[in-house]
Amino acid sequence: MPGFLSGALIWFSLIPLLFAMERVGIWKKALLSFLYFFTHILITFFWVLPTLTENLPFVFGRYPSWLGVVVYLLMGVIEAAPFFGFGFLSHFAPRGTLLRSLYLASIYTMFEYIRGIGELGFTGGRISEALFRHTGLLQVVSVTGTLGLVFLIVFLNTVFYELLKKRKAVFIFVLIALVYILNATVEHLLPLPESGTFEVMALQPNVSTSLKYFTSSENMLNILEDMLKGKEDHVVITPEAFFLEDVRYSSVSNSLKEISRKNSIILGFPASGRNSVFLLENGEFKRVYSKVKLFPFVETLPYPKVFGVFSFLRGLSYYEPGEEFSVFKVRESPSFSVQICFESYFPEVSRNFVKNGSEFLVTVTNDGWFHYKVALINHFVQGVFRAAETRRQFLQVANTGITGLIDEYGRILRVLPSEERLLGLFHVKPRKGETFYVKFGDWFFYFSILLSGLSWVLSKL
Repeated sequence: MPGFLSGALIWFSLIPLLFAMERVGIWKKALLSFLYFFTHILITFFWVLPTLTENLPFVFGRYPSWLGVVVYLLMGVIEAAPFFGFGFLSHFAPRGTLLRSLYLASIYTMFEYIRGIGELGFTGGRISEALFRHTGLLQVVSVTGTLGLVFLIVFLNTVFYELLKKRKAVFIFVLIALVYILNATVEHLLPLPESGTFEVMALQPNVSTSLKYFTSSENMLNILEDMLKGKEDHVVITPEAFFLEDVRYSSVSNSLKEISRKNSIILGFPASGRNSVFLLENGEFKRVYSKVKLFPFVETLPYPKVFGVFSFLRGLSYYEPGEEFSVFKVRESPSFSVQICFESYFPEVSRNFVKNGSEFLVTVTNDGWFHYKVALINHFVQGVFRAAETRRQFLQVANTGITGLIDEYGRILRVLPSEERLLGLFHVKPRKGETFYVKFGDWFFYFSILLSGLSWVLSKL
C-alpha cells in the first residue's frame, strides 16, 4: 500500500488468504476472510491509532486515551465486515482456473464497492491504491474506476494461486512480465506532461495541531499576512479550516478584506453549521462550497440510535452537509471546484464536480493530525486516481503537506516539501469533456454481479 513496501507485492497479496480458505467449511471461509481484511485495515491505517489515542484526546479532551484503542478496533471491524460475504460466497467458486478466477475477482469487487456506500462507507484501503505508480495500468480507471483495478488484482492473484497449486510457477513470471510490458507500453504512449496556463498559489502554513486548535484568529491572520507579503494579483488557496471560526463577523474580518484587494483568496472556515470554503475577493466574502461528504463520527454521527454512544469523537462540532457540488470561477479563471479533506477518497465527489463543469479539481485539507508520513501519502495518492478517472488535473493544498499537483493521467508533477511553511506556485492546465467513468459511474459493480453469476452458471454446464 502507498507509503509501505513495493506496490508490486499486491499481485501476490491474496494468495495466503486463498491458501487458508482451501478445503475448509463455508463459515470458516467467511471468518478467515474477515480476519484477513481486518488485519489489512489495521495495518494500512495504523496511523489512525495515535490520532485517536493522543491527538484527539489532547485537543478535545472528551475521552481517555484507552478508549481510542477501542474505536480503532471498531473501525477495523466495520471496514472488514463486508468481506464476511466474500469468504462466504467464495465457497461456491467454480472449478477451473479461468472461471474460478473470474468468479472470485467479481465477488471481491462487489463487496469492495459495498464497503464504500452508506453513511459508514469508506473507500480507503482499496488494494488498487498499491498501483498508484503504475501509470500505464492506471489509465483503465477512466473507464472502470478503481474497481477495474481491484478486479484485475484479484483475478491475477487467483490465477497465480492456481498455477502454484499445479506447480506451474514459471507461468507466473511470464504473466507478470506481460503485465509490466503492458504498463510500460501504455505509459510510453501517453502525451508528455504539459505546463498549464492558469496560475494557482497554494499556501502551506505548516501549523501543528497542538498549536492550531489553541491559537487565535489574530495569530492565523499574522501567518497569512506574512506569507503573502509582497504578493499581488494571485489566486491563493489555503488549506481546510484555516480559521476555526466564522471570520466574516470576527475581529480579523476587515484585515482579511484588505488582503483580498491584492489577491483573491480561497479561504476555509466553519460557517452556519457547515464545513465551508469561501472566495474572498475585493473585500467581499462569497461562499464557494460546503462539504457534502461528511466524515463519520468526526463531522457527523451516522445512525444516531445505533452509534450515539460514540458522539465523544466529534471534532469542533457536527456539521450539516452541503447541498450542491458547486463550481466557480475567480477573475478570468477556468471553472474549477474545491473539495474538502477526505472527500478525495470518494470518486463520486470528483465525478459530480466534473459533471457540473469543473475543468480542474482542488482539495483542501488539514492533515496535521497525523504523526506519520504514510498517512499523508495515503491521502495524497487519492488524487492520482481522481485525476485519472476524470481526466482533470488535481491540486491538493494541505496544512502540513502533502501539497502538490497531479496531471490528468495520474502523474505526480510536483510536490512541496512537507512540514515546511511554503507558498507554491502551480501552473494548472484546465480540461473539458467527460470520461466514460464520469458519465456512467460505478457500472463495473453491476458488471461484476453479472460476471460472477455467468461464471458460476457456465461451470454447471
